[in-house]
Parts: sequence; C-alpha cells; structure tokens
Amino acid sequence: MAGKPKFFSIRSNLSVQLLLLTIFFVLLAEIFIYVPSIINFRKTWLEQRLTAANIAILAIEAAPDHMISEMLSRELLDNAQVVAISLKQKDRRQLVLNTDQPLKIAARYDLRHPTYWAQIRDTMEVLFRFHPAGSLIQATGYVNFAKTDDRASIEITFYEKLLCDDMRKFSINVMLLSIIISLITAGLVYFSLSCLLIRPVQKMTRSVMAFRASPEVTTEDLSAGGRQDEIGIVMRELGTMQEEIRKALIQKKHLALLGESVSKINHDLRNILSSAQMVTDHLSSIDNPVVQKLAPRFVTAIDRAIRLCENTLKYGRADMEKPGLATVDLGNIIDEVILSLGLADMKDLHFHRQIPAGFTIEADPDQIFRVFLNLTRNALQAMEKSGDITLTARREQDQTIIDITDNGPGIPDRIKATLFQPFHGSATDGAGLGLAISREIIEAHGGSLTLTHSDSHGSHFTIILP
Repeated sequence: MAGKPKFFSIRSNLSVQLLLLTIFFVLLAEIFIYVPSIINFRKTWLEQRLTAANIAILAIEAAPDHMISEMLSRELLDNAQVVAISLKQKDRRQLVLNTDQPLKIAARYDLRHPTYWAQIRDTMEVLFRFHPAGSLIQATGYVNFAKTDDRASIEITFYEKLLCDDMRKFSINVMLLSIIISLITAGLVYFSLSCLLIRPVQKMTRSVMAFRASPEVTTEDLSAGGRQDEIGIVMRELGTMQEEIRKALIQKKHLALLGESVSKINHDLRNILSSAQMVTDHLSSIDNPVVQKLAPRFVTAIDRAIRLCENTLKYGRADMEKPGLATVDLGNIIDEVILSLGLADMKDLHFHRQIPAGFTIEADPDQIFRVFLNLTRNALQAMEKSGDITLTARREQDQTIIDITDNGPGIPDRIKATLFQPFHGSATDGAGLGLAISREIIEAHGGSLTLTHSDSHGSHFTIILP
C-alpha cells in the first residue's frame, strides 16, 4: 500500500516559520511607525496650505483698499490649493477670499491646539473618506505676520479629496518601502539566524534521527566547530551523550555475544571435563604416593572448572549469585591458586605469602578462589612470568585487609578510569571481564576491591572484607 503523499507544511519547517515571523514583526513595527508618520504628513500638508493662505492675505493687505482683481484672487486660491481663505480678528472676519459659489462645510479641524488622539481621529476620517464625495473641509490655523493680535486666526476651505489622495499616495509609498525593508531585514536576519541557529539545529536533528535509526553507527560530528555559546554546549553534550550510549550498547552487545558463545561451548566443555573426571577416578586407583597426593587436587580443580563455566553463563544476569559464606582458610585458597597457575614451576617468578598461620575469612570458597585466581593471573600476565608477587593479609578492627602487589610495568593510564568495567579494563588482549567479575564478587560479600596505586614499578590491589 502506497504511503500518504507528503505536502509542504509551514508548521514542520522551522526555517520558513522563522522567515515569516521576521517579516510579520517587521511589518508590525512599520505599522506602529506608520500611524505617527501619516499624522505628521497630514499636519504638514495643512500647514503648507495655511502658509500659502498667509501669503495670499499679505497680498490682499498690500492692495489699495484691500481690493484685488478677480484674476489675482483666483491665482492666490489656486496657489494655496483651496477654494476659500478668511482672516478672523477679534471674533470677526476682516478679509475674505472665496468663490461666488455657496460653500457647504462637511468638517472643521482646528490646528492650533490639537490633542494627539484628536489628530489620530481626524487623520483616519480623511484617509478612509468618511464624508461624501466632493465634500469641503475647513482648517483653522495661526496667522504668521505680526501686525495682527494674538487672537487672530486664518481659515482655509478645500476639497477633502485633495488631502485624501495625497495621504493615500503617501501610504502606498510607505507600504512599498515597508515591504522592501521587511524583506531585506527578514533576509538578513534569516541568514544570520540560519548560520547561528537553524543549521546547527538541523544538524542535531539529522544526528538524532540517524542515532534513533541505528544507535551503534557513528553519526556526523557534533563538535560545534569551537562554538562556546549555548548552541555549542548543546551540540557537544549531545555528541558526548550519543557516544556514551553507543559505547554502552556495544558493550551490551558484546556481553550478549559472550553469553551466546559461552552457552554454545558449555555443552562440549562439560563433556571434556567429564572425561577428565573419569581419568582422575582411574588415577585414584593407582598405588603411587605422588599420584595419590595430586589426584584429589586434580578432582577439585576440575569440579571448580565446571562451576566456573556455569557462573560465567550467569554473568549477564541482573543479580550476582548470592555467596554461600563459610569459614575458609586463606592459606589453602592461595595454595590452590598457586597450583592452578603452576606458579611453583616458574623459576623466574616468586610468590611471597605473608599470611599468619590459620588465617581464616568468611567467604564463599569457590567465589573467593576465583577472585585471587583473576588477580594473580593478571599480575602474572603483566610481568610475563618473571618478577615478584606479594600477598599480605591482616585484620584491622572488624575488617580483613588483603593486599596483592607485583613489580610489573603497571597499568596504563588510559584504562585506569575503566579498569573494573567489562571490555574496558584489560591491558592485554583479554576481554576485560576478570576484574569486573572479581569486584562484583567482593561487593556481594559486603567488601570492596580497589586499585590502591599503579606505576612503572608495579601495581597494588586492596581487598577489604567484613
């Protein structure tokens, strides 16, 4: 079944939303600028006509007996773009310049003491032509020449259409200029924000989607190019988080593969060990003092190998196997470790035991054997079967403290932080499970296993048991 077609959606495109919002807010700002601009345009337009009317009054006063010809009267009115001019002094009209036609005034505006809200109202009335077509309006202003008293005023009468047409032309020019400015501003703002915000967000979005589709595959670099702002911090933290999750998933995958592999060989290994048990049973019947001495240890080692295989299968479970506590002679455990690793046969390796006679601990024999086996094997591998290994045990207050030291090359600094993590804590080619399992065993006993120090002169591990 074919999928639904994908249509372009503004809501799903952050870049388009940002561009449209920028244009909208610029136009909104232009609207707030336009209102005082159109008010000032109307005021200037009327003041220009009042100035021309003042000039016409001066021409009349300069004429003998204040009488001018009809032709000069029309020229003065045409120059002022009005149909009538009158001068009022002491509440009476002294000079009048108008046509012979009767004048019907639709609205009167006083420019001497207007309030701001009155100017807004009057401007909107003219702009939207609230009056009938061909209406005349009258405007009153101050007289500019000094011969008249302070109460003198001048009135002009003109067709509203003249002012309305000029205001609309001005509005269209402002609108076109606003659109151009908004587009240029929006483009510049969009380009700036695209570089600073949109592209990094798109990059993080692609990274998150790719990570969701395939978490174990490395996605594009989120190093943020050295940015130190909030976006740079988010990109770096996102990249770090993805890398940590990726490592954790790979580790879990390795654990799953380990469990699967061990489970496959477990059956064959059991058969091999069963055959070895049959051989040891036969050895027990041989009348030889050496064989009679070594056979029980051989049987114990094979039994422990079987249990070790079973416990390895259980490593991937959430809960560690609860230890079966018993009183264990630490010296006997160490003897078994020496025997299992063949340390007694190594001429260049010296194992020093500083354990008081009859020193016992409360622990699970098999599990604690596994801990010392892992730690001793690690030291042996690090020293390449030559050097000194020292094990000391003592009691301090209610605690048992066991120290294991060697004079090997030490643990590399690169793995110290992840020494006890599976698949991270191996300095050789191993899987890095020995120390992780050993720490879990000791913690299951209520104790702790730590790396006290490690340098080029050797390593020192400390076990603390209750």
